[in-house]
Amino acid sequence: MAKRKKNKVAEAPSTRRVSAEEKIARLLGLLLVKDIKKKTDQVPLLRRVGFEVAEVADMLGMSTNHVKVADHLGRKKKSA
Repeated sequence: MAKRKKNKVAEAPSTRRVSAEEKIARLLGLLLVKDIKKKTDQVPLLRRVGFEVAEVADMLGMSTNHVKVADHLGRKKKSA
């Protein structure tokens, strides 16, 4: 049997400088989902309002792959 690759653990937030506009956008995004307990339920909402996969992963401390899966499952659940 082939070995499965381990998923990457959420990477530490980048050390690059973040613009004021980006900080405001992140803050508004986090305020939008603050009452939603599960991160996987927050993902589709953040994606729908315009955040990129990498941005959501950075904001929620998740891997980009986990964000993609959560977004797909969240959209699938909503359409059912």
